[in-house]
Amino acid sequence: MESALHLFAEHGYARTTIRAIAEAAQVDPALVHHFFDNKEGVFDAAVNSPLSVSSVFDELPPDMADAGTAEAAWLARAYLSFWESEETRYGMTAIYRAGLADSATSERLRARVEESTKNWAANSGYRDHPDAETRAALASGHLVGLALMRYVLKVHPLAEMDFEEFLAWVVPALELRLSTELEPRGAQKD
Repeated sequence: MESALHLFAEHGYARTTIRAIAEAAQVDPALVHHFFDNKEGVFDAAVNSPLSVSSVFDELPPDMADAGTAEAAWLARAYLSFWESEETRYGMTAIYRAGLADSATSERLRARVEESTKNWAANSGYRDHPDAETRAALASGHLVGLALMRYVLKVHPLAEMDFEEFLAWVVPALELRLSTELEPRGAQKD
């Protein structure tokens, strides 16, 4: 799995082969086929692996279920820590690059993100709000966009910020995304 994720991150999904994955893992390609069937199977396993952040959001810690603004801080730190860590950043990069590369992997990533977003909304402090899933999806999009800008595209000044400074900017905006006191604006009138 680690070999595949390194290759997906370095070369992209399309240019990574079963043979290259097997060679990097120092195993016979038949072994990769036996356990994963094909490259799509390897990607599926990666999306649902412990190296994938989505499993973190399947269930919030019990003390977060009614925590309000503490929930935003926990979510931002939990998600962005996967990107910040040298051990898991390559996996995150690989999963998102591959997931955006073609329709087959996009569908797998989309399904996993939707599942995690629903679980997050169902376990969150705003779970009884009628638009809990919409708020969770908007918050997810906010975090993913910022992670891609900081860790993949390395957009200045986000990429150069200390992690704690970056969180200090991210958390208040995430709190707004999750606030049930704010409602969407009505349609604009001419």
